[in-house]
Amino acid sequence: MKIFLKEYWPLILITLAIAGFVSKALYNYPLGIMAIIGFYRVVVSPKSIWEDKILRTFVILFLCLWIPLLISLIDAINPSRSSQTIFSYLRFLFAGLFIIQELSKDGKFFRIFNNCVFFIILFWCIDASIQFFVGHNLLGYPYRPGEITGMFFPRNTISHICAILSPIYFYVVFEYSHKNKLFWLSVIPVFFIVLISGRRAAWIMLALCTFGFFIYAYLASFNKSKTLRVSVIISFAIGVILATTIMFNQPTKERFKETLGLFSFDYSLINTATSIRLPIWGVAYSIFKEHPVNGIGPRGFRFVYHEYAKLDDDNIETKSDRLNYLFSLNLPPTHPHLLILEILAETGVIGLMGFFLFFYFLIKQRKIIKNVSYEFVFFIPVLVSLFPFNAHMAFYGSVWSSMIWLLMALYFAAMKLSLSKKADIALK
Repeated sequence: MKIFLKEYWPLILITLAIAGFVSKALYNYPLGIMAIIGFYRVVVSPKSIWEDKILRTFVILFLCLWIPLLISLIDAINPSRSSQTIFSYLRFLFAGLFIIQELSKDGKFFRIFNNCVFFIILFWCIDASIQFFVGHNLLGYPYRPGEITGMFFPRNTISHICAILSPIYFYVVFEYSHKNKLFWLSVIPVFFIVLISGRRAAWIMLALCTFGFFIYAYLASFNKSKTLRVSVIISFAIGVILATTIMFNQPTKERFKETLGLFSFDYSLINTATSIRLPIWGVAYSIFKEHPVNGIGPRGFRFVYHEYAKLDDDNIETKSDRLNYLFSLNLPPTHPHLLILEILAETGVIGLMGFFLFFYFLIKQRKIIKNVSYEFVFFIPVLVSLFPFNAHMAFYGSVWSSMIWLLMALYFAAMKLSLSKKADIALK
């Protein structure tokens, strides 16, 4: 046991961080431990970090997003809340460096990690399916109509987390399906849970991740015609799951009908399709217009929302019970529910420039590996998690920031491992 822990303790920490997303804050503990170790390594040997091109790029990318946060503190609406976000954000840098260093040491570590993520997601989805069909999950958490929670109870974020981690899940399925074709059936629980969750943002993320993985599978496959046939079969199966769920699950059916309102020219239908977010987006844009340079500071949106909200707006008064409830409690939305607007409102044009620079360096680094290979699996969720029109969790919030930087670290670790293998082959 001691030998096992000595060899695999970094892998255990990283896996626990993924598993910890079932809670609102549990993932912070392994992340915190990794950040402390990563910080220690930087202090002891800063030169070794900066001389490594992969680690150096990771630091630069982090600074692209963090420096605008720091600059926004100058005009922050709530300096105390913004400071808490800005300085705790540093943990992602040091935890990320730790993950890259550890996972890139050996391909065996990555294989074990991928398998662990696969079984974690599979367990989550089976447990949530039991909750849906039986009325409660394995821990006794009840099913609330229209909201599947599973192990994430009382939060209904299971669909978001499973959707963004799906490329890793698909990769394991893809690898094992060569030995057993029936292994493809294990994708069904993931699609089922995301669909019945009714979370349209999760639907979009899963669709983007699936499309990205199909591209990877096709380009990385030696037998492209066979991969294309299998992809068509799987797409058909997914379509059947989608159609069946919409037909027989009333909450999903209603959500799907509401979503079709996006293709209309009616404000109220579009507003309903976006979960009553048009007024929130309007407030975010108004905030940006008054604070265009460096915004109002991260997580400051809720503190100025009422100053910009149109309380006499008929849409707010008659069509959004949730917003009325929030207003009655003096609890406005905590963030704009649109990634690009959150950046503009809370960090201004400087934040937007940092975001664009981030993507510039990210794509530039990707060009190092010309062909589609293993690391592309982790590149997919990175891009999807940073999609400018994501409309779910807060970009600067703890949960989504943690997920983004975990995915970033995994991607860079995979890239570092891939480059190391190519260098070893070249030497031979």
